[in-house]
Amino acid sequence: MAATPSAAAFASNAFVAGSRSRATLPDAVLLRLANSLQASLNPRELLQAFIAEARRLLRGLSLRYRNPDAGLDILEGRTQLHRCSYELNLLGKSLGEVTFMRARPLNDHEQSQLEVMLCALVYALRNALMYERALKTALLDPLTGVQNRCSMDQQLEHQVLVAIRHRTPLSLLMIDVDHFKQINDAYGHVVGDAVLSEVARTIVACTRTSDVVFRYGGEEFAALLTNTRGEGARLLANRICAGVNGQKIRVGEHDIRVSVSIGIAELNAGESATELLHRADKQLYLAKHRGRNQVVGA
Repeated sequence: MAATPSAAAFASNAFVAGSRSRATLPDAVLLRLANSLQASLNPRELLQAFIAEARRLLRGLSLRYRNPDAGLDILEGRTQLHRCSYELNLLGKSLGEVTFMRARPLNDHEQSQLEVMLCALVYALRNALMYERALKTALLDPLTGVQNRCSMDQQLEHQVLVAIRHRTPLSLLMIDVDHFKQINDAYGHVVGDAVLSEVARTIVACTRTSDVVFRYGGEEFAALLTNTRGEGARLLANRICAGVNGQKIRVGEHDIRVSVSIGIAELNAGESATELLHRADKQLYLAKHRGRNQVVGA
């Protein structure tokens, strides 16, 4: 065990589930902690429950959890001077790092108490991370890596309700790869899949971090633009058109150029998610009818 943290440095410990700790906790505390950790499979909610129980023993405690593999960086409480960090490990697999913080140093007995509590956390945290990973996988298109149709149905409905409640703008792009059937017929489906993956990558590269890209089906994509009016959506759509049209996709010995047609719709007052989707799809049809490789709407 590393020394008690000082103002100049903090202890960094490897914590392996199942290791013995020098402290014990009353059965009532462990039972309450176990019940709290069974209430959710959401990592953030799990850590909130954990730190709430830890503060019953050690007042003024803060917690930070980092797991780059899962894309998580969670702070519960405020950043404080004295710190003690643990690399969590269960059956040889890393579960990230937990850092405890407090205004005054943690002594050896207090660290041991936290280690006993971590024994309860690691298994619940492992389950939550596995569940979170399964959820994300279920909502991703396996070919392109963007969100899938199921995810789009959920998020579109939710974002329409949020936009109506907060009176913020919302726009939707419907994007179709032009003449995609000809690519499949000429080069085969393996090449066609590679083209779809590259088009998806280009669309994502053109959007902002707040935008969400979906594979709607086949060669059709969608982009949901929160807090974005029609003019901004059109600028983004033009950028996507230019980005796709301006690149040469190399697949094996083939150099393939493709273009996209895009339809835009901005959410109207009182409009449903289905109506917004229908209008964007109608604009996409117009873009294709007018010759493709263009943006229509907004």
